[in-house]
Amino acid sequence: MQVANIIYLAVWAILAAYCFYSARKLSPILYVLGGFFVFMFGWRLADTLLPVNLFTGIYNIIFRAIAIVFLVVIILLYIMIKRKSK
Repeated sequence: MQVANIIYLAVWAILAAYCFYSARKLSPILYVLGGFFVFMFGWRLADTLLPVNLFTGIYNIIFRAIAIVFLVVIILLYIMIKRKSK
């Protein structure tokens, strides 16, 4: 395992834990963002452990599609929360 992969895994895990921890105080949207960071952690871990490169070819397209879905959901939730607060 390369040092960069270990750093990426640690960053995604720490960000996910922080989002889940802060979600009660700040905003429930952080649960979805924490879920995205868990997905990023899992994808990077699978890329590190499997002999297949998950950031090329069809796997990269699947990765980007899931990331876009998360982004759209987070944006929609943010808009809904801002409209309710007004």
